[in-house]
Amino acid sequence: MKKKLFLLLPFFFIFLQCKKDDDTSESEYVIREYSDQVILDQSILEEYLQTHTYNYEDFNNNSNIDVKINKLSDNSSRQSLLDMASLKSINVKDSNGNDVAHNLYYIIAREGSNTSPSIVDSVYVAYEGKLTSGESFDKRKFPVWIDLANSLKGFREGVSELKTGVYSENSNGTIEYNSFGVGIFIFPSGLGYFENISSGIPEYSPLIFSVKLMTYNDTDHDNDGVLSIFEDIDGDGSPFEDDSDGDRIWNMYDSDDDGDGILTINELDKNNDTIIDDTDNDGIPDYLDPDN
Repeated sequence: MKKKLFLLLPFFFIFLQCKKDDDTSESEYVIREYSDQVILDQSILEEYLQTHTYNYEDFNNNSNIDVKINKLSDNSSRQSLLDMASLKSINVKDSNGNDVAHNLYYIIAREGSNTSPSIVDSVYVAYEGKLTSGESFDKRKFPVWIDLANSLKGFREGVSELKTGVYSENSNGTIEYNSFGVGIFIFPSGLGYFENISSGIPEYSPLIFSVKLMTYNDTDHDNDGVLSIFEDIDGDGSPFEDDSDGDRIWNMYDSDDDGDGILTINELDKNNDTIIDDTDNDGIPDYLDPDN
């Protein structure tokens, strides 16, 4: 099965590698099924969550505190990551088209004081990505813009649980953010790069991200007048793979959703009454109805 590879950042390059057939010093590279790998990953994640904690007492105020994950010492009275984590089940389709449930563990160190982005919005975040070994493979101390639609599934599902903060402009023209959301997201390889190898990330690696969400922009990827999150035609909470006209272009990237030759933006509200048009009153808005 050909799998989609989502980049975390436009400049976060992915180099796909395979084990050399003639290199006997390396183990054979095997493509695994999601249903098998998720069991192995779950065991790794449970061990990690039970044996690690973070500096949770530092997040009782609005200051710009970094998440610091440490291993629990013996007989420690501190809470483990597992004690504090919430669970979100996310399905990934295997090679037979069956849904395989993957657990995303998330900890809200500070919720934030404003609103949450959708899984396809553009977010302004600082973050660090780590392996379960503790090795850091990517860190952005200063915030960068990321399109969640093009990020790892576990990353976008995690960030959508945070809320933004508030900002103020300093006398020198710089912007200062406060009360923004901070979270830790821990997920199996099926929500990350799975069998693909990225710089510093081996294949089948569960990942840990700590993220600060400063702000976000609602996103309309195809500029058709419908926000991408509302192009969720099947109502499953995700606009990915929703394709009304069967042209293999997802609606959130398709400027003509019903394939009738009229741009969606020109069919939404022809009479400018702020109500989406349904000319024949069949319950299908004109921009999704090729007959109108």
